[in-house]
Amino acid sequence: MKLSRFLRRISSKVDGGAQTKDGTKNDELKNAVPATEDDKTRPPILLQLDKCQYELKPFKQGGICDVYKGTPETDDQPTIAVKMIRKEWYTNSRVRRQFSTESQIVRDLQEKHLPHYISRGLINGKPYYAYEFIEGFRLINLSQKQDIFPPELIKDISLDITKQLLHSLHYMHTTLNPIAHGDISSENIIFDDWHNIHLIDFGCAHFLKMVDRNAYQWVGKPSFISPEQARGEAWDQRSDIYQAGILFYELTMGARWNVGTDSRSKTLYAASAEPPSRDFLASEVGLDISAVIAKMLHPRPQSRYQSAKAVLKDMGN
Repeated sequence: MKLSRFLRRISSKVDGGAQTKDGTKNDELKNAVPATEDDKTRPPILLQLDKCQYELKPFKQGGICDVYKGTPETDDQPTIAVKMIRKEWYTNSRVRRQFSTESQIVRDLQEKHLPHYISRGLINGKPYYAYEFIEGFRLINLSQKQDIFPPELIKDISLDITKQLLHSLHYMHTTLNPIAHGDISSENIIFDDWHNIHLIDFGCAHFLKMVDRNAYQWVGKPSFISPEQARGEAWDQRSDIYQAGILFYELTMGARWNVGTDSRSKTLYAASAEPPSRDFLASEVGLDISAVIAKMLHPRPQSRYQSAKAVLKDMGN
């Protein structure tokens, strides 16, 4: 089943496909944080940009940064996402240096399925950067809401999703100043109303041509880290390919690739991973695709695919 047919089939299951006035999907598929009593009484954060003023409201809380959703005062400007360092991390020099790298990376992106940069600067003395808000829902909802997204339907679109991701990775890895993302997961991919996926959250990313030792300390979620990340080694675009392989596996199988039960055991599992056999997914997707995913998931970077383009070629695209 193709992606468009899949979305048509599920659209009626999401509250009849109901949308809010701004065109977003039902809130149960969104990732906005619930408003606390402090949020309700705290004055809104205002951000003045060249073309209009934005009112910022909390959208997603992270361990180091928070994301705010910015609503424009005029209808002719886009809604924006604003990322800021949390107060407790603001004075950490390594955090601020990586945040500066992240904002520079997003500023340079010129691909339609990656964040569209708006601005960066200071809000009340704290660094921020902003990009166009992406309406949709995160892929992690596919596995968490099986009443809406039956596993057999997810399996049908897993290859389409993975190919879309690989096209974005090919751009990132081969642009004038190549980028490794390092934190690809179902939490960091948004599925929009036009059947496209968008890779977000470049908090672990680095420029491949200007990397230093400090860049390697920023790694993705324990369930998705590559073996070299888990071992504290240098990592590059091949970690992105490994993580894309995990994404395909989890969408297809409806199960975790990394079976660790906490951060430590997940890291140990990734660090000691064994190569999967070429036919480990053959009963689900056929031998050819199984062999491609097995190579993407090889624990040794030198034995893995070296480029997203090579993966796409073997996938038949």
